[in-house]
Amino acid sequence: MSLVRVEDICVAVPPISPEATGTAALSQFQSDPALFALPVERAAGIGLLTRAAVMEAMAGPEGRTIFATRPVKWLVADDPMCVAAGTSAGVAARAATEAFPSALSDGFVVTEDGVYRGLVSAAALLRAVAEENAGRARTLSTAAKRLEDAKARISGAARDKAEFLAFLGHEIRTPLTGILGVADLLHDTVPGGEPRRLARTISDSGHHLEQLLNDLLDLSRIEAGKMPLDPAPFDLNEFSAGARDIWAPRLAARKVDFRVRTQADIPRLVGDAVRLRQVLFNLISNAAKFTEQGHVLVEISTTEEAGTHRLRMKVSDTGIGISDVDKARLFEAFEQASAATLHRHGGTGLGLAIARKLAQAMGGSIALDDNPGGGCVFTVDVPVEKAGPRLVAAEPAKTRRPSSGKFELGRVLVVEDHEATAFVIAEALRAAGWKVDQAGTAEEAATRALSTPYQVILSDIHLPGEGGDFILRTLKGSTGPNLMTPVIAMSADLSDARRNACRAAGFTAFLPKPIRPRTLVATLADILMTGGDSESWAQVG
Repeated sequence: MSLVRVEDICVAVPPISPEATGTAALSQFQSDPALFALPVERAAGIGLLTRAAVMEAMAGPEGRTIFATRPVKWLVADDPMCVAAGTSAGVAARAATEAFPSALSDGFVVTEDGVYRGLVSAAALLRAVAEENAGRARTLSTAAKRLEDAKARISGAARDKAEFLAFLGHEIRTPLTGILGVADLLHDTVPGGEPRRLARTISDSGHHLEQLLNDLLDLSRIEAGKMPLDPAPFDLNEFSAGARDIWAPRLAARKVDFRVRTQADIPRLVGDAVRLRQVLFNLISNAAKFTEQGHVLVEISTTEEAGTHRLRMKVSDTGIGISDVDKARLFEAFEQASAATLHRHGGTGLGLAIARKLAQAMGGSIALDDNPGGGCVFTVDVPVEKAGPRLVAAEPAKTRRPSSGKFELGRVLVVEDHEATAFVIAEALRAAGWKVDQAGTAEEAATRALSTPYQVILSDIHLPGEGGDFILRTLKGSTGPNLMTPVIAMSADLSDARRNACRAAGFTAFLPKPIRPRTLVATLADILMTGGDSESWAQVG
């Protein structure tokens, strides 16, 4: 993807003398409605005379009397932003955000080899940045398409394929932070409906790509036998309530009724509640997608036969239904009921395939039937065990650090070597009110942390030289100001092994990439308000 350079969007407006009169400048602006500023030759370099400055000065009879014959040098901006030719629009926009906020409204000067080349308007800069980000989104969408094509061509072992996709997923998640994060920043800061619409389009496309990537990695891990199951006791009433709390508001917004019925006096069970929830949510998502009126009903019950317990989850809807021909292939990866379904409702065709493979991995099955009232009924049947009674903790529970729900915004250290990711994180935190220091290596970060107190440290795991855990080891062996400071890991590697390694190393929490500005700020607030205790892993990871 070719970047937009500032010289490509600059306008070669001829400079005027600083002794030119206000009347002469006003005449030029009136003769060209598109002219946003005039360059003014000065001994100290090119100055910038904006349309707004001239119009304001010449407004009304009194203003015309004062400035009509007065030199325009009195109206020239003293220190406009100057950008060298060859600089990309994105870099120029970042420089304007960080050091020259006036350039986001007045424009800036472009020079080549120190010689004046032209002017760039704020509108042209924003359009160019939007085009750059849209180009990145298109590039990643093309990469996603190639990823789908590669899946069909790869004939090697499933384990090799899983490793390949895991590597590719890691590489895609890092630039996704730049795309999604910059899109969010633009949407929240850029004025005007059209730039915001473009930013929202980029964000939606990136989110779709992220979901496709997650589905592909899940499917690959299941096929390769790398999706670990973790059976543990869980309360089925709490499990059901969680589904209701998440899905009822979503369907209510579309005027679709969502109901959850749970068998009375249901026992506590032993099973992998995380994977069971993933199966159930995929089925609810599928039902919600094809139900435009009526209801989606979830029924959860257990059966016991010959000492064996089974969990049954039934999801029925009043949607459009599925033909007998389509039923035969619906659980295959990348399959939709029809081409019309794909165009109208979207999706990747992976959700039902993942649900079925997860159910099979747990020793169960999924069946599909017609709903007599119209629509479909998916029934999941999975073996489980009956759990014993809840035991009173032998030791007192860990006392959480008291919190008033308030905290003062302090200084944050961001350790990230990827330029776009570091920019997104730093801008999001600054916009929220934090002071931000940045480091590109663990060694630099450790040096800073030994002398400067921080409220929290955010560190990527994979860095040039030492990894992010080097910071933890350094702080643990020191008596510096950050011995008790929360250190949060950031990584595009979302595997259970990576999460467990970060937790074992002593990180306070784990932030998965791509990182969204609003989620980042909310996560830091949660961690700081709860004192950065171990429950942060449940909230964030």
